[in-house]
Order: sequence, then structure tokens, then C-alpha cells
Amino acid sequence: MADYSERLEDLLDHHLIANEELKKRKEGGGVGYLLNGNMCLGIYEDMLVARIGESLAEKLLSQNGVHRYLPDKGLYEDLVMVDESIYEHSKALQKFIDKSIAYTRQLPPQNQNTDKLKS
Repeated sequence: MADYSERLEDLLDHHLIANEELKKRKEGGGVGYLLNGNMCLGIYEDMLVARIGESLAEKLLSQNGVHRYLPDKGLYEDLVMVDESIYEHSKALQKFIDKSIAYTRQLPPQNQNTDKLKS
């Protein structure tokens, strides 16, 4: 059994099926969706991880269900974790996806040793 929400993985795969830019990687008990080698979206336990930029992240942290991303290796100011109570709504999930892709596209490319997103 996975250490992360397979339901959220199915939701993301459904929303991202036509997006050939993103690559999916399972690692460290979670799932990451990378764009040009940069983490764009992910799943940590039952939460959506979204890379939306520092300024938007700071604004959204005041909302219930949006949390600072605090992994074991430090603080990432441009990432947030989103509760199921928010991402269960298709339009809200799509907004986080769109904002994450738009922000991550602007980042310089990283090493890309991953497999393409597969359904």
C-alpha cells in the first residue's frame, strides 16, 4: 500500500493526462510531477503539494486548508500543501495545477532523469 493518497494521484493523473510537459516520479513515499526537471506538483501523504511561487503562497497561507511546505530537508517558500477539503473541488484543483505549471515554467531547467507521465 502506498504512503500517499492514491485517490489524489488518480485525480492529478486525470487532470494532467494531456500534458506532455510533466513527468511523474515516485520517490520518498510520495509522487512528484516535474516540469523541466523542477518539482511542479506532488503528493505528500493525503495533501497536494503545489509550487506556486513565494508571493502567491504567502497570500494563500491565511486560508484554511493551505499550509507551508516543511519537508525534512528545509523550508521551500514557493511550495504549499493543500488539504483534501480544497482539492476535492475540481475547479480548485485545476487552479492549483494551472498556477503551479505557470510558475514552474519560469524556472531554469534541472536534470531530467525521469519517465514521462503515464496514465
